[in-house]
Amino acid sequence: MATDSSFRPPGELRVDGRRARVALQDSCHLRNGLGVWTAPRDLLAGIADYVELPSAGTCCGAAGTYSLLRPRESRRILTAKIDEIEAIGVDFVAAVNPGCLRQLRTGLRRRRSQAKAVHLAELLLMAGENRCPST
Repeated sequence: MATDSSFRPPGELRVDGRRARVALQDSCHLRNGLGVWTAPRDLLAGIADYVELPSAGTCCGAAGTYSLLRPRESRRILTAKIDEIEAIGVDFVAAVNPGCLRQLRTGLRRRRSQAKAVHLAELLLMAGENRCPST
């Protein structure tokens, strides 16, 4: 996949005076269906310190209606994902898929995590406005 080398970051995402640490949870349809996985990472690396989530390419447990139809299994998958997010010590985990975003927000809230799940576009907007997401 070719990337547009003319992209210029809109600003920098900062937390407590330092550059924010950000991970990405890939959307299954985007990564596996369309083969798009480097572009979102490039965008995030332009505005923050990008940290690869080891299981970024695996499901978070949302999977469309999976979290509604199989809540126990969904929570098991999510618990492992939240453990991993906590272990890498990021400020934000970005997502593009609304189901993934909802799933991650729920898991991080339940855990009372300091990390926040935020849509990729919102992080770019916040970086451009030099303000920290309050999700």
